[in-house]
Amino acid sequence: MTLLVPRPYWDPDTDEAQVVVELAVPLLERAVLAHVDAVIGDSDPVEAVRQLIAATEVDEVIVSTLPQRVSKWLHRDVPSRVQALGLPVTVVTAEQSSRALIEQS
Repeated sequence: MTLLVPRPYWDPDTDEAQVVVELAVPLLERAVLAHVDAVIGDSDPVEAVRQLIAATEVDEVIVSTLPQRVSKWLHRDVPSRVQALGLPVTVVTAEQSSRALIEQS
């Protein structure tokens, strides 16, 4: 399994993608009970997938997004655009939290 994390488009030179990798890989490894490779890709998620599949054998792409109302990837139709690359795509969308936001003072 390979985790692909696109660089943030708003500031691709930050370490934000690396932080995501460091937090996500141990969680994924516990979930799948196997080693998980991680790749930081292009800030365009479709281009990041295109580059990964050109360099690595990929069976399926799982797109993990925020809820529909806030997901830029869903608004940009990333899942369909990735599917057009010829791979099966599964979309996992985070649920909207029912918790109230905590106001910070």
